[in-house]
Amino acid sequence: MKALLDLVPLIAFFIVAKTQGILAGAGAILIATVAVAAVHLVTQKGKLTKQQAITLVLTVLFCGLTLLFHDDIYLKWKSTVINGVFAIALLVSVFIGKPLLEMGMKNVFKLTPSGWNKLTYAWTGYFIFMATLQYYFAFHTSEETWVNFKTWGWIPFMLIFLIGQFVVLKNHVNPEITDENSGKR
Repeated sequence: MKALLDLVPLIAFFIVAKTQGILAGAGAILIATVAVAAVHLVTQKGKLTKQQAITLVLTVLFCGLTLLFHDDIYLKWKSTVINGVFAIALLVSVFIGKPLLEMGMKNVFKLTPSGWNKLTYAWTGYFIFMATLQYYFAFHTSEETWVNFKTWGWIPFMLIFLIGQFVVLKNHVNPEITDENSGKR
């Protein structure tokens, strides 16, 4: 449900950008992102995850600048910067010996420290790849192509990456959280 809720700003952007233009689309994604964050605050007992907070702040910043200056350059940089920030955060977390993915998923997967580092490097690579793709589509294709990629084009890449991660991690699922071992039937 949470993942579907997080798609609301993209869907709002797509519909409004296609019918009213990019600047209106920036307004739509801004309003929808704030609304989704408000829902998360209510459902998550007044707290946003770090990822949600970063996304909210950067969306407000880049969409706000886009609307303030009537220039879509800021909106075009938003996804590239967000993916870049996530990549840098993950990379730094490995270098300081506290992989963020381990902190967030240690109850789900049983990995060695080396395994957590490899998983973190894989996600870092994914975010760098997506930042590069976002940059390419924002600045080297037509506006229509960019809007389509920004809304839908990233989904196949995410699915392929997640399936790859599942194949690698399926043998490392914590048996204590499966239905068979928890007594739930």
